[in-house]
Amino acid sequence: MQANVNIDFSKIDWDSISEDKAEFLYKEALEYHKGIIENNNRINDKALGMLSFTMPIMTALAGYFAITWGTASQPLLFAAICACVCLFVIVFNLLLILIPRGINQGAWSPSAYFTNEYYKRDMRKLYIGNITNLHNCILQDRKVMNKRALNFRIAVTFYAILPVTSFLAFLLGLLC
Repeated sequence: MQANVNIDFSKIDWDSISEDKAEFLYKEALEYHKGIIENNNRINDKALGMLSFTMPIMTALAGYFAITWGTASQPLLFAAICACVCLFVIVFNLLLILIPRGINQGAWSPSAYFTNEYYKRDMRKLYIGNITNLHNCILQDRKVMNKRALNFRIAVTFYAILPVTSFLAFLLGLLC
């Protein structure tokens, strides 16, 4: 079940929620948040793998340009330039994934419980405070995950169209 963006926690009847129910809700929120963090980590791992595969290809294309500058045929230059543009878009999107963005851990640091005598509250109120905090963390982290997933889809799409566009650019170079 996904967290609703429009939850107004001030309108919830917290008195009707027992300590056991609050503990259950807190544990469920922690598990849901843990899943979002794991998805973010998976996206990062895949992006890093794709980036490590893409950089040698870009280096080879740069070397090709350096060696054949002024002597390469027009169709090959068209194809190489098209490939470079696609690879640039891929690398740009992969770097956007890997650039650190704030992922909330969801759990409070122990020192936070000892400020403002928060530790003196009963467990039910501690759970309720943590549930509302986790809800906000979940919303923020899901937003980061969705942006990373979009960048990953763009990079994969450009990988898929790279050979086709390069071939079409080669054909265009033959016609010119």
